[in-house]
Amino acid sequence: MLRIDKNSTSTAAALMMLLVCTSPQATASSEAADNLIPGILPVVIVSGADYEMGYQYGQQAGHAIEKSKESKWASALKTFTRDQVLHAIKANQHYIKEYTPELIDFMKGMSDGAAAAGNAVSYADVLLINCTLPKPETSTYPEGAEKDTLPPKKCSVCSAWGSCTKDGQVIGVDTLDTSELLNGVLIVAFPDKGNNYMCGADAGEVGDHFLMNNRGLFIGNSGGGGSPRDMDNNYGISWSCSLPYLARFAASAVEARDMITKWQINIPENFHFVDVKGGAFVVEKSAAIQSVRQPGDFGEEDFLFSTNNYLSDKMKVTKKGGFIKKHGGYGAYSAPRNLMLWDMLHNYHGQVDVEFMKMLLRFPGNPPPYPPEGGWEAMMHRPTNLWTAVVLPDDGDNGLAHICTGPVGRILHPSPSSNGGINRTLYQHIAGTHTFYDLTLPATPVKMVETAEKTARVELAAAYSELMQLNFTDTGFAPLDKLYSDALTELHQGAEIYNKACLANGNEALALLARAATNFTRAQAHARQVYEALVPPPTSPSDLGLAPFGGDWTEWETKVGRKK
Repeated sequence: MLRIDKNSTSTAAALMMLLVCTSPQATASSEAADNLIPGILPVVIVSGADYEMGYQYGQQAGHAIEKSKESKWASALKTFTRDQVLHAIKANQHYIKEYTPELIDFMKGMSDGAAAAGNAVSYADVLLINCTLPKPETSTYPEGAEKDTLPPKKCSVCSAWGSCTKDGQVIGVDTLDTSELLNGVLIVAFPDKGNNYMCGADAGEVGDHFLMNNRGLFIGNSGGGGSPRDMDNNYGISWSCSLPYLARFAASAVEARDMITKWQINIPENFHFVDVKGGAFVVEKSAAIQSVRQPGDFGEEDFLFSTNNYLSDKMKVTKKGGFIKKHGGYGAYSAPRNLMLWDMLHNYHGQVDVEFMKMLLRFPGNPPPYPPEGGWEAMMHRPTNLWTAVVLPDDGDNGLAHICTGPVGRILHPSPSSNGGINRTLYQHIAGTHTFYDLTLPATPVKMVETAEKTARVELAAAYSELMQLNFTDTGFAPLDKLYSDALTELHQGAEIYNKACLANGNEALALLARAATNFTRAQAHARQVYEALVPPPTSPSDLGLAPFGGDWTEWETKVGRKK
């Protein structure tokens, strides 16, 4: 394993970015950072009936939900009048009642809980957060929705299992990409009815991707990209309602597929379903047309990938241009990511494990030798990663998610944007870490928090063993020592909050458990930040002892340079 040489003159350069990340003004525990957008997703724990779970969510994340509400209304009113917005969210409510009726009480509870915590959030606000606003002139308004009353995505997914992974285990990878900075939260739900599940979300969304449940189902999601046809965008149920509902009520990839294919959705999307029982599908779907593909349809052996375009021939009517190479799909914007995912999972077949998937999210790190003319375009880790996850679902109580807020790779390269421009390499996350932290999906919230604490202690021990190999006068020791102390403080604060939770009851206990879990995940991320400053993580297959990506040992669909 590569380590930083404390006596090397290059140590200062290797640790330079840590000096900014670990300054007192930039630590994730600072009150200023928490009042903006935290660098590590706060944990929200909900349990019970639908209204109760929504109320707990509102109580725990009300401040962030209010900020999401303000952002959504500000954006909507740039294009629509207030009456047009209310007209549209009634249509959204219509589809929620038809397909996911339990979520009505959940959202009413969310608004009440947020209000009880002193935040101005109404049920209509929550509906707006959980819908999109299509063009009224080209959309079909659902019959009867007008009579209803209202109380006063750019992403990449892949998965591998069986012969593709070292031990046959199902591993899912999901990135949520957006140029907006959302008020993200991490929801862990223990409902009275349905499956336990975990997902990311913009505060106020019922849920977003990534997702996994305790029936062994991983769900990834990505937008299907733009379409030249108006009919592919319409009124329909939004991902923020469909995805958590599927995680909660589907026991397998087959059940999730059968549910989503019957629903009217609002925008082009990819729904990526893989379970530990052998089920695997990508549902390519717009408001007007859909197609289902399986492993093997394009030569995939025990793996799947989906980004922001479509591979199925039936879906080509939603895109301009033809199919790109053998695995790029219809739609030039996402084709490079598809080609890179094919190359990674096909050419390294049988070598895939958790560390490989984490490496995939850092790739290419420093540009590999002989980069292609025009730059390196085929990476999943980009400036627009809002959060990323490597997920190991389990049919039981051993599900595990490795999560990073923001891009996990430190070296961000320019990448194509959906409008044909280039995403700038601005890193937008306040006190971000570029490191993973772990959260499990056991049978109870208490067990989840206890496991998070144990993991924090393991990470702190690993960080300490590396840090103590430096001397006080070594370059980088002071900021790393400060960061280690911050992580240790977060561990102790989490333990104190956990003790209070054990003495509390009901919603108060859940809120305290959520705060304790957040402290423990922060301690994990910051301890790993110290460790990885001294033991850099893999950013390419070569770092894992595998043959070089782009080498002449096999064929590549990704644009790779060649030695002159």
